[in-house]
Amino acid sequence: MKRSRSLMRLAGVLALAALAVGCQSKTTVPEVRRPSLELDPCAERLHDLSGRFLLYYSLHGRLPETFDAMPPLDPAHPTPAVCPASGEPYVYCPKGLAIPGRPGILVLYDPLPSHGGMRWGIFVDRTSGGTRLTARVILLPGGAVPAAVPTGGSVTRLEEP
Repeated sequence: MKRSRSLMRLAGVLALAALAVGCQSKTTVPEVRRPSLELDPCAERLHDLSGRFLLYYSLHGRLPETFDAMPPLDPAHPTPAVCPASGEPYVYCPKGLAIPGRPGILVLYDPLPSHGGMRWGIFVDRTSGGTRLTARVILLPGGAVPAAVPTGGSVTRLEEP
């Protein structure tokens, strides 16, 4: 009788162990993670580049006609104007693109949705007095940027500085 109880307990423990092992060996679907503003090298690069817009605007009261008109903040270590994920140069739109539902205008952005189907971009907006400019790095769905962008010199493909 004692032996039969011990065998029953052992069988119960083995059954629980088998269930636990079976649960651990199940394949789990990895969670799709949205690119992080703090961890994405493209977002970090665009933050660095947004400083050039702010400095240029504070000196000239307008955005430059070309991206190259803005000198790098640190000439010894210029920030490349290329998306680290795709290797493609960012697109500069000096007149800006209005994106529905987003304040300000999009002036610099990823040429391809290389970040989980999304694009990083820099939005600028004037402050309430219109004398200062604010810049934000924002993640956009890949289709938020129109495939056909304004022509007539308003969009410039950036080259590395």
